[in-house]
Amino acid sequence: MYEYFPIMMWVIDGIFWALGLFFWILTYIAAPLAAKKSGHNVSGVPGLAFLCLLTAGLLSPIKWLALLGLLDFSVVWFAFIILRGDFRKKQ
Repeated sequence: MYEYFPIMMWVIDGIFWALGLFFWILTYIAAPLAAKKSGHNVSGVPGLAFLCLLTAGLLSPIKWLALLGLLDFSVVWFAFIILRGDFRKKQ
């Protein structure tokens, strides 16, 4: 599909990059500020920025950009918590 519509490829990638950046800002900047202001926990949308950035990176012609999905460290942190729980069960 992209070989016939190269401009469309960049438009679709740009939309996913913009959504990823939006959800990253929402989760790691806006949610903590809202939680501090209101006095209770506000979670944002953890993991959605990872999916958007990963999708944008894999759809782009420059595939290593998919590693920018790791900017959303909630996915890496989630894996760490699961592995830590498994490690504690073995002990």
